[in-house]
Amino acid sequence: MSLNVHHVSKKYDDQIAVASISFSIDKGEIVGFLGPNGAGKSTTLKMIAGFLSPDSGDITINGISVIKNPIAAKKLIGYLPESNALYEDLYVKEYLQFLGSIHQINALSQRIETVVDQLGLGPMKQKKIGELSKGYKQRVGIAAAILHEPALLLLDEPTSGLDPNQLIEIRSIIKSLSANCMILFSTHILQEVTSICSSVLVLHEGNLVANEPIETLLQPITNNLLVSFEDDISSMKDQMGELSSFVISIDKHLLVLKLDANIDVKKKIMQFAIDKGLNIQRLQTEEASLEEIFKLLTH
Repeated sequence: MSLNVHHVSKKYDDQIAVASISFSIDKGEIVGFLGPNGAGKSTTLKMIAGFLSPDSGDITINGISVIKNPIAAKKLIGYLPESNALYEDLYVKEYLQFLGSIHQINALSQRIETVVDQLGLGPMKQKKIGELSKGYKQRVGIAAAILHEPALLLLDEPTSGLDPNQLIEIRSIIKSLSANCMILFSTHILQEVTSICSSVLVLHEGNLVANEPIETLLQPITNNLLVSFEDDISSMKDQMGELSSFVISIDKHLLVLKLDANIDVKKKIMQFAIDKGLNIQRLQTEEASLEEIFKLLTH
């Protein structure tokens, strides 16, 4: 089970929305799709869902081309758009029955009960959709997207506008769904990416600027070493020998050093402290946050 996006491009008049991007997703993966407003995320999701045709390239789901065989491919896709347009005059169960009949789902009543239970919609299934809170409407949207048991689930800003409790609940639901499908979702909430994603795609001005496992993306990139001393070290730079070339800043009690892959700076600063009879209170690597990495990739 896999999604393959191969050199896909899309232009609106002279404006390039997506510039020849390629990536793949396998079963069980939750992939976060990041990028500033206007980066091309929603355009990419719409092309994968078959709502927009790319100008070039191909998209396949389990080997089926979204472009050449759209009906067969769309049967494998569940899609929750950012707008989450729902029939608000319908009851929750009635809405799911309507969608199930379109998908021609066998044993529909049983499938609806399974999805309602999975999404925690039991107390709401006899209510009209228009009477529900934003959080429950999002659950109904996800229920509609997974009703036909898709191989690929596309979620466009699924937690936008939710309160903290609703955020936690929807994230938990998304994690539970990944056991049986591939999930690609766009978000502006960077904490969301670190909490539930296995990998990250970052789009900037239509270009794919990162396609990494979350662990790789979060590796230290500033490579600074912060050393806090009990003693005043502000006048000791000249006594550090070769370590002085790694000094970024030196304050009364705080020393910031640039790490080097070829030299054990930590070992040398420990030896320096022993030689000078200094007491180290704290020694830590300064790592870039996901917010800093995001800024670096999209500026």
